[in-house]
Amino acid sequence: AFSCRELVRLNIAGCTQLTDTSVSYISGGCHYLSHFNMSNIVNMTDKALRFLRRGCKLLQRLNVALNPKISYSAIERIEGGGCVVKHSIDVKEMKLSPIRPLSETHKRPMSVGYSIFPIPNNA
Repeated sequence: AFSCRELVRLNIAGCTQLTDTSVSYISGGCHYLSHFNMSNIVNMTDKALRFLRRGCKLLQRLNVALNPKISYSAIERIEGGGCVVKHSIDVKEMKLSPIRPLSETHKRPMSVGYSIFPIPNNA
């Protein structure tokens, strides 16, 4: 991150190896970051948003959808600084894939459901 000081957009969505510490390095070196997609990283917590608030003062858009350990109060704090935070999945950005019905031995009634997968954001 320290060699990418002029980085403006970054998409690390789904990078499950990354942690709050990873975001601390990004926020410490990428002060011009304006768009950041860190969705679907289950180990991210409120601490990551705290690092972003302190280091990325130009952040305008942040995607934290599908991050169960990030609280709504942390999202509100970063939104208070003027950043637009996407914290849920918009149905328009989904593609639905059929799920196979449950087996005959399963105790619940069989039905066909859908699984929701985010469409990658190239921005």
